[in-house]
Amino acid sequence: VAITAGGNVMFWDIRMQKPTGAAGLGTLGSTAKKERETAKEKFSSIPSTFSHLDLQWKPINVVPLSKLTGPGLHPGVTISISQQLQIIKSKMQSLVSGNPPLIHRTNSSVSRQRPVEMEGVNTKFFAGTEDGYLVYTDWKAEKDPESGKLVSSKPVYAISTHAGPVHCLLRSPFYNHIFMSVGGWSWSIWKEGESEILQTSRSNVKFTAASWSLTRPGVFYIGKEDGNIDVWDLMDRSHEPSMSQNISSSAVTSLVPYRVSSKQVLLGVGDNFGTLHILEVPWSLRQPSPNELTAMSSYFDRECSRIDYYKDRDANRKTEVVDSAPQIPTALETSEEEEERLKKSFNNYLTMEKEFLVKLGLRKEDDPVELVH
Repeated sequence: VAITAGGNVMFWDIRMQKPTGAAGLGTLGSTAKKERETAKEKFSSIPSTFSHLDLQWKPINVVPLSKLTGPGLHPGVTISISQQLQIIKSKMQSLVSGNPPLIHRTNSSVSRQRPVEMEGVNTKFFAGTEDGYLVYTDWKAEKDPESGKLVSSKPVYAISTHAGPVHCLLRSPFYNHIFMSVGGWSWSIWKEGESEILQTSRSNVKFTAASWSLTRPGVFYIGKEDGNIDVWDLMDRSHEPSMSQNISSSAVTSLVPYRVSSKQVLLGVGDNFGTLHILEVPWSLRQPSPNELTAMSSYFDRECSRIDYYKDRDANRKTEVVDSAPQIPTALETSEEEEERLKKSFNNYLTMEKEFLVKLGLRKEDDPVELVH
């Protein structure tokens, strides 16, 4: 799977295709055959691992990251596909070789085999864009009701969430439905199917890399442009990082954790100078606290409930404002009707004024109110 700056997500099939001709070149013309032979002679020292893809490198499915408003595509940077797609791997092993389990093929020259419908697979995925959008769309094609052809699905939603390119979209290794987006000067934690459940305040330095901890559900690392790494422990605090460590004088470009054993976890850090730093994660950041997995799951659920509560409250307040708005007359008032309405309003004011003065002890109950007639 690849994502392009042009706004497309492409799916490729790099498995060996069945040869359709004597030389295994199918319908390639004589010119293509000569080019292939020339390339083999020129690059004879290159391993032939992927030689079967020569002159056949074409995507089998292209999903555009369309904008919801207006024409054009979102320039892609990174994608996150649900780990439920691992189901495909086990199902593919039971299928006959040469019959790839594809839901949709966009290239007729590769779609000779009958597509196999995969069940129980989440076909939706997230894409981070160069303009800071988070796009949630489906890579499964839909049938156009008018033409009857298979067309790409429109995005479910596209949210402008970061003030800069989205560098990372990382799913939690403990919760498949929880993932983190990092871009610009902020990071956010999302729940698939829900809205944003946690977001950091704007930082003074751009965020350039991120990684979840492999051993603790509530810990993750954020790489910054100034060469520092922020360590966030949500079991400790959520408004600021638990600790910060300077690694390099240049921007951190990648963070990769590696679990050596139950007693040793390493963190590989790459910077903009091309230097690799190997750090050992301390015991407090690699050893989970008791019931941390359950506690973090409850924490994310509470955040979702809190957001739903505020959404319902805001919707109810808007409804109350609309209901309490003054009714505009459907027809123009005559001068007599307007005068009568103003008198009534002024008399109500005089009555309330007297009640207020009585409570203050400045007037008596039996003092008359001079109403306007």
